[in-house]
Amino acid sequence: MPRCPTCGSDRVAPSPVSGQARVASFTINQQRWVPGLSVPFVFAAVELVEQRELYVLTNIVGCPVDDVRIGMKVDVLFEQHGDIFLPLFRPVGQSNAQ
Repeated sequence: MPRCPTCGSDRVAPSPVSGQARVASFTINQQRWVPGLSVPFVFAAVELVEQRELYVLTNIVGCPVDDVRIGMKVDVLFEQHGDIFLPLFRPVGQSNAQ
């Protein structure tokens, strides 16, 4: 059964989040792991603004890989693959970038 890590309560439930985050950690990948994968790309842990240490593991898109920094403010966009939507993050203000 899920429990709150702060108070131990079992009265937890999903709630919507804003999609706003900051880059907590990242790596720049140079390896083409599957055919057709564009390299280099940034794989990051982004911390959502709603809760400290609530991380999403994702790609950072919409900017050169060398511009990504820890603490960078990012927001979510979703990339559709069939009936699956992958959350990706881009620098704040890059609304049309992908």
